[in-house]
Amino acid sequence: MLRRILIGLTLVLLSAAPAGAGTIVVRLTFAPGELVEKSAPAAATAAGSVQVAVTVADGRGNGQGWTLRLSASRPVTVTAISARCAAHSTCTLPRAVRAPSGTVPLQAARDTGMGVINLVVTIAPLPAGAAPVPIGFTIS
Repeated sequence: MLRRILIGLTLVLLSAAPAGAGTIVVRLTFAPGELVEKSAPAAATAAGSVQVAVTVADGRGNGQGWTLRLSASRPVTVTAISARCAAHSTCTLPRAVRAPSGTVPLQAARDTGMGVINLVVTIAPLPAGAAPVPIGFTIS
């Protein structure tokens, strides 16, 4: 009886042909991310310069660059912008197309500004006695 079981098992194992070697093609598609800006609420005041932390995440993977726009109810002046890669991010720091101007504090050149970037945008103080001006940012 045991002999019949062993013979049957051997026949089953021998009849299971080994998998044929071949080429396996795996097709991957790239799912691009988004272009996102995030900043805390801030306001320019007459008391002194204001530094606003802005995080830009460009996960589109196309290297088109982007434009950071400032929104305020009245004109404010950007005096400086600093940039560094966010922690645990591989990024390409933005290279400005031109100096800050009007409502465009930073326009990242093509093939720059990719990944997650922490910006610090410094806003000049308002004239003495001026009411605080809320500041916001958008990106495109």
